[in-house]
Amino acid sequence: MMSNPVARLLIVDDDAEFVESLRASLVALGYEIDRSSHGADALMAIRLVRPDVVLLDIRMRGLSGVEVLKRIRAMDSSIPVIMVTAADDPVLIRETREIGAYGYLVKPIELHRLARMVAGAATLSRGESDNRVRLVPTGAKNSSPS
Repeated sequence: MMSNPVARLLIVDDDAEFVESLRASLVALGYEIDRSSHGADALMAIRLVRPDVVLLDIRMRGLSGVEVLKRIRAMDSSIPVIMVTAADDPVLIRETREIGAYGYLVKPIELHRLARMVAGAATLSRGESDNRVRLVPTGAKNSSPS
């Protein structure tokens, strides 16, 4: 693990293979990664060690990602949450944006899009100047707030 990570991320997803792939890619970019396989565990992890950014699946056993997003917003509205899901659903995208999601990425995720969105969210979370590039979705596949 790096002595000075770029940022601390929490990945919340019940697909262990996907999480490991995402973790490996993000560690290679200098991020410190924590993992949770369900919403209740993620909420406990956030209470213990505040992440700079949360990557949150929508469809998980137990609490849904939408419910976890609502609870994160109530706990600490300054934590950027990026929804990561296979659900390419415009209604769900709009709902999560209204709740306060920083962005929305549809699986399979293009690493360059993920890296740019995470970097922007981490910069915002750490209170640095937010000079991120706003992502323009190609179709309805991936989006960030405007």
